[in-house]
Amino acid sequence: MTNSEFTYKPTTALYKIKNLLRNKEKTFVIQGGQGAGKTISILMIIIDYCYRNEKKEVSIISDELAKMKRTVVLDFQKIMRDWNMFNSIGTWNKSESKYYFDNGSFIEFLGLDLHDVGKGMRRDIVYTNEANKVKQESYRQVASRANLSIIDFNPDGYFWGTDLIDENNFIQLTFKDNEYLGQGEVDSILDYFNKGYYADGTLRNEYWANVWRVYGLGEVGSVEGRVFTHFKQNTFRDFIQLNLPEFYGIDWGKNHAFSVIHYKYDQYTNTLYCHELNGKSENQLLQDLTPEQRAIITNDNGGIIVYTLTRLGVPKNKTIVCDSARPDNIFMLQDFGWNHAIGIDKPKGSVMVGIGLVQDTNIIYTIESKGIDSDFKNYQYAKDRLGVVDDEVVKLNDDFADNIRYVRRHIRNIGLG
Repeated sequence: MTNSEFTYKPTTALYKIKNLLRNKEKTFVIQGGQGAGKTISILMIIIDYCYRNEKKEVSIISDELAKMKRTVVLDFQKIMRDWNMFNSIGTWNKSESKYYFDNGSFIEFLGLDLHDVGKGMRRDIVYTNEANKVKQESYRQVASRANLSIIDFNPDGYFWGTDLIDENNFIQLTFKDNEYLGQGEVDSILDYFNKGYYADGTLRNEYWANVWRVYGLGEVGSVEGRVFTHFKQNTFRDFIQLNLPEFYGIDWGKNHAFSVIHYKYDQYTNTLYCHELNGKSENQLLQDLTPEQRAIITNDNGGIIVYTLTRLGVPKNKTIVCDSARPDNIFMLQDFGWNHAIGIDKPKGSVMVGIGLVQDTNIIYTIESKGIDSDFKNYQYAKDRLGVVDDEVVKLNDDFADNIRYVRRHIRNIGLG
């Protein structure tokens, strides 16, 4: 059978990705716009890898298994059937969403909503599809145990994956890299430009210009329905020189960010200055310690929480506004001398009220505050089933945004602003 008889054929995108994977890197970042064929290309490369090599173990990860079955899993099955491989070189286990090759290799599909993939899983390749929808800590737990990690994403906003990019592990793809894309979809993509720009290249409509940048050019754009759109940055030097009332904020996190932020507030200009002190999870902080350091951290001496706040130099005479969801942690901080640690009240509707407070406040955070920066650029309102922006928020990219919301609410509660 010749290559021309197949529906799924190698594209420019595939060859570019294969060439990138020849670099001696552990992590590869594939950024692409609409119709670039990045997911299909990566699947084709992985299938070929497992077919040609014995006893290779590959996990394909996404945030939700049900969605994977409608997209990535279906694409995998279509490729395998198109290549006459689905029933001839192995067996598909539907209940496990796993394909066993006759040579001992396998490809499994795991949704993070149903699988605990962070414990003991070691793989030759882990491919994280739509990585911008996956929590950074979940990705870290998987990728740290893989020989090779590949992530892909549509660049509709900045997220933790952009921090993984270096000159040897990154590629940006567009619809022009997929020569087999249907003309109807090509025309649809080109229409984004026509709606966003006039013929002379001047701006016609910012929304469609952003859509063209993201889906046409594969460039990082801004998230539609973003909650926070107005903020500024300063340096840590600027921050420490401010002589203003100080607060600290904590949003707990064993498996996601245990965010600790230092704040200063100017009530006369209604400006909240923020500097991120920690964005790692409690589990990650423990893993970063030496065995000797871990040995001296026990529940009796406050565990990793007290150890971290002590290491960060969080003063015991300042107010620490905490997520009230873990009251035992707040009592523990008080027992160890942080007498002004308090839980923020969270009555019904407080999320949207708190967001409104933050939106009405001048927010300035230090350029070193990567977690705050990521949350502010990606925290977004939810959408209903028709794609219309709703009056709820997506529970993602919120570990630092929630922290800021708690502290801003506390400032209002004490009558300071």
